[in-house]
Amino acid sequence: MHRRRTDLLSFLAPLAGAIVLALFAVGMVTAWARADSGEAAPAPPVLPAMHARAAVVVDTQFIGGYAKGSFGAALETVAGDLSPAEREMIGRHLDKIFLPVLNQQGMPNGGRLRLAYERTRRPDGTTRAIQVLAAEAAVGGSLYTIFLYDHGDRPGYYDDWGHSLDPVPWAGPLASMHVTSPFASARFHPILRRLLPHLGVDLAAGYGTPVRAAADGSVSWAGPKGGYGNLVEITHPNGYATRYGHLSAVAQLRVGSLVRQGDVIGFVGATGLATGPHLHYEVRRKGVPVDPLVVQPTTATSQEMGYDGGWRQERATLAELLARAPSMVGMASRY
Repeated sequence: MHRRRTDLLSFLAPLAGAIVLALFAVGMVTAWARADSGEAAPAPPVLPAMHARAAVVVDTQFIGGYAKGSFGAALETVAGDLSPAEREMIGRHLDKIFLPVLNQQGMPNGGRLRLAYERTRRPDGTTRAIQVLAAEAAVGGSLYTIFLYDHGDRPGYYDDWGHSLDPVPWAGPLASMHVTSPFASARFHPILRRLLPHLGVDLAAGYGTPVRAAADGSVSWAGPKGGYGNLVEITHPNGYATRYGHLSAVAQLRVGSLVRQGDVIGFVGATGLATGPHLHYEVRRKGVPVDPLVVQPTTATSQEMGYDGGWRQERATLAELLARAPSMVGMASRY
């Protein structure tokens, strides 16, 4: 059976080759005939034209100098040759990354700004995007330096010591934030029977409900405190503090204990001047009470990169890059 199949293939192979040659010959004869008769041969198919798009341009820019005001205003001084749109992009970027360390927008009392940033430009020359690679702000006698570091799939900004500066929103101390008594400059106190400021919000919750830290911080009070009853106070970065009052019990905390966002710090109760179980929740900014439902504080994540070898190498590279930024307006600042 195998032998017959081989013989058949041996017979068909030359036959197929002959057929191909014959078809080729017929095609050639037809073309010659059309040429002799004056008939135009059909034109070969034409492929559509390929248009190559102009590539975007990515470059690194260096700017710096002394200025005053918001970052947007400072950039008008130190980088007046940039387009208003590009300055606005940079200003928004600087507002976000410097807020955790400056606790303010820009440099209202003046200072020195230096930065290196990557710019992506469209073919028409307009700026599509920017990303700050490294920045330095000398404000109020202190020097603040920030570097971009891509740790895995999550790039973020870190200070000179490798502390993360990416702000994250605070969480509520309770799973349900049902307000029974709002923040008010004057409220009739149900026990003392007179008008008094209500410096926080009262949140409805059942007795023993876990109370969680709204953000990372350190414990500055944990125990009885007057009308608050059992109170936990946590100090956070950027001048914020939170208070959690009327607790039935405090978790195993002491002054100086570090807590992470979401850690259980106590349990809802009715200690102190309270008519029933609920949580009294306060937020203070530099010692001044603010409405917890209006203010939107952020806190830096607690991720540390100080001992990460990749971070140390990237920091050294970016520090060299930042060193190329001018210290005064008018110095060479473009590469």
